[in-house]
Amino acid sequence: MVYWLSTGISFDVACFILKQLKEQEPELFIFGQGKRFMLLLSQDDSLSLVEFDRKRAIASLDEGKAVIPVWLDVIYQQLVLKLTY
Repeated sequence: MVYWLSTGISFDVACFILKQLKEQEPELFIFGQGKRFMLLLSQDDSLSLVEFDRKRAIASLDEGKAVIPVWLDVIYQQLVLKLTY
């Protein structure tokens, strides 16, 4: 949640995204596991959570659309580092 808020996403949108993520990735809270996702700006200016695809991310960036990575493994690593200090 903190990660999305730090990217400028509102609290309501972050809650909605977290709910979507829990539905798509039921093992979300098993540390060290998880897929890589990305938030993409859709045609109707809403954010959609999709599995990470490098080519699609680059194409979206080339179109000037926002892409926010949601890499659960990287987020987990950052949490572990913060907890060990």
